[in-house]
Amino acid sequence: MNILKKLAKKYRTDKNSDHNYMDIYNTYLASLRKKNINLLEIGIGGENNSKSGGASLKMWEEFFQYGKIYGIDIYDKKFCETDRIKTFTGSQTDYKFLEGVYKITGELDVIIDDGSHLNKDVVKTFLFLFRKLKNGGYYIIEDTQTSYMLNYGGDGFYLNNKNNHINFFKSIIDKINHQEIENPFFRKDYFCENITEIHFYHNLIIIKKKLNYELSNILVNNFKPIKGKTFVTFRKIIKFIKYFIYYVRSFFYKFLDLLKIF
Repeated sequence: MNILKKLAKKYRTDKNSDHNYMDIYNTYLASLRKKNINLLEIGIGGENNSKSGGASLKMWEEFFQYGKIYGIDIYDKKFCETDRIKTFTGSQTDYKFLEGVYKITGELDVIIDDGSHLNKDVVKTFLFLFRKLKNGGYYIIEDTQTSYMLNYGGDGFYLNNKNNHINFFKSIIDKINHQEIENPFFRKDYFCENITEIHFYHNLIIIKKKLNYELSNILVNNFKPIKGKTFVTFRKIIKFIKYFIYYVRSFFYKFLDLLKIF
């Protein structure tokens, strides 16, 4: 049994009792155990009971022997605080609140979203907080089954529903491979340049933040170079026209997507 499993049982966190996260967490986080890290977990537990929750914060405090552990919840959970645990009361989608949290925590090594699990909240929180993660850090989303549940804003009937947060994170696969996309009109964003890995598990997603500058071995700036030396300029024009036709066609496909009934 790994140390995390023992600690999860000790503190009775549902990360072990209701889920099977501990072996996965151990794979990614064990190397950080004795480092001076900053970990932020969204969702402390115990709902509106001011004396309940904090099991996983205590687990992380003992596991990361030199780490600072931060927790966010919509309810006051100051009873959890120790020399290395600090809590904040506020909404995970309130950017002004999150910016205030970041001013205290500084850059983070690990962010865990175990908060509302609402599809819109999961995505909105990621769009802001991922930028606060250190290069080399991990962003983790728990309980991703809510992507398929109606009362969380998910959809278990039409699995390609763009509002499902699981589909948002699937799109990161394209961003990781942005250098391989044959489309000179493609515009990379922050996430293209700062994600090198995304791992999907049962009810869990783990994203690695790392500079992503590996070049394609085929394309140059999302353009497939012209081979040979004859009629190069003419062939480039023809290829660009072809690309432009595909580009216009993509808008037609996007329009068809908008017409779909959810």
